[in-house]
Amino acid sequence: MRLQKFHKEAIVHAIVHDLPPIDTEARAEAIKAAIAKAMSPEVRKMFKTNPKALRESSVKFADPFRYWGGNTIVGDVTDEKLKEITQPYEQQANDRDAMSRKLTAAFAGITTLKQALETFPEFKKYYPTEAEPTKNLPALANVMADLSKLGWPKK
Repeated sequence: MRLQKFHKEAIVHAIVHDLPPIDTEARAEAIKAAIAKAMSPEVRKMFKTNPKALRESSVKFADPFRYWGGNTIVGDVTDEKLKEITQPYEQQANDRDAMSRKLTAAFAGITTLKQALETFPEFKKYYPTEAEPTKNLPALANVMADLSKLGWPKK
């Protein structure tokens, strides 16, 4: 069976989808806690009493549902420190993206299901099955006559 582009994309997507998921809520909480800890004692005190009075910034991964967390309270934490706080999480995301690209490149040179099975037998469960011709095709008769009854072609 010849593997089409959509077959290969589906295989790569399924493999990447089987990686352990990232707990985005725990990640966001850890980032916010690290930001609070990095604040100076005076600013941290203000953070506990009146956080809306402090500087806000958009911080990567601070929102569990989006890549960038809008309006994250950062107080007096510098941009360099924010980058340092988010760096391990950025590396994790980069590693996953790199693996997806590596798999896509690996499957780009594979043209048949047989080649895929020989090259990556450990991914067999993600491969499509050999396509068989449909045994019970519906009988189509008088298609043009039925279309004509419905007014085709439009005048």
